[in-house]
Amino acid sequence: MENSKTGPARPRDRRRVAWTTFAIAVSAAAAVLPHLEIRGIAAIPVAQALVPVGAVGLLVLAGVSLVLRSWTAAAAFVLGAVISAIPTLTPVHAGAGAGCEVRASATILSFNAKFADADPAALSDLIRDTEPIAVVLLETSEPLIDAVLTEHGLAEALPHRSREVSPGPASGSVILSAYPLSDEEDVPGSAFDQVSAVATVPGAGDVRIAAVHPPPPVWQPNAWRDGLDDIAGWVRNTPDEALIVAGDFNASFAHPALRRLAAGLRSGAEAAGPIPWPTWPEEKAIPAFTAIDHIFSRGATPLEWSTVAIAGSDHRAVITGWGLCAAQSDPAP
Repeated sequence: MENSKTGPARPRDRRRVAWTTFAIAVSAAAAVLPHLEIRGIAAIPVAQALVPVGAVGLLVLAGVSLVLRSWTAAAAFVLGAVISAIPTLTPVHAGAGAGCEVRASATILSFNAKFADADPAALSDLIRDTEPIAVVLLETSEPLIDAVLTEHGLAEALPHRSREVSPGPASGSVILSAYPLSDEEDVPGSAFDQVSAVATVPGAGDVRIAAVHPPPPVWQPNAWRDGLDDIAGWVRNTPDEALIVAGDFNASFAHPALRRLAAGLRSGAEAAGPIPWPTWPEEKAIPAFTAIDHIFSRGATPLEWSTVAIAGSDHRAVITGWGLCAAQSDPAP
């Protein structure tokens, strides 16, 4: 009789041990993933892009474990979800930050037009509605730029621009500006166009705006990581006190290279809170799951953030409102 009572329990115990072991192994891997950097392995940054989705999956498995009364497994799944998700959150700073006296407000729009196939009418309507002082376009072309400025009547609103874009389906990047641009220079780190220029903004003075587009990690993980680190180095070394860096970074906060790049900068997404709202991929069978389009700043504080889908592109346009800080050398008003 003793064996008949204890015998059936043993398979259940073994299953519970196996499930708990699985939970600990999977949760440990998830916790480590956002910190991994191994050159030449594209699967790692690709998997890192899915970390927020994976964290939700771990919470679902925790719920299953509770139903199965596997308490240790449930705790492991919850712990793995929390530890893995924390690095992916948008860093949020309190208030404007020390030493930031807001002198003027400005809206910046950044958009990857996907091989210049985005609908120029929809893009123009968005620009007209949001009234940005500068528009950063990636994967654009001269015909698309001309359609926005000339055919859809935005030449007067954005009369200034950076140089002519490079040919190629993904190469072109441009800055369109409401204010004069000067001191144009390239940003290192990509085979795609990466250009910056200084806009003179009334009430705030000179603000350097950079359009960046490092290569994607798929097929070229080393160039992707080096590109992000090159942009980070350029940001650290550029002397401009007011700086806006916008574009398709092909990276989220789940990637260590983007966290290094963003150190010392403010993210426009702060205005929406710590949750990293996804910007890619749009117009797919699966919903957007990763936030790879960003606008960062130095010498400004984020006030508003939103994204908008535009037909023809797999990226959402990112719109941020900024309070531009007074330069350290500016006299008090």
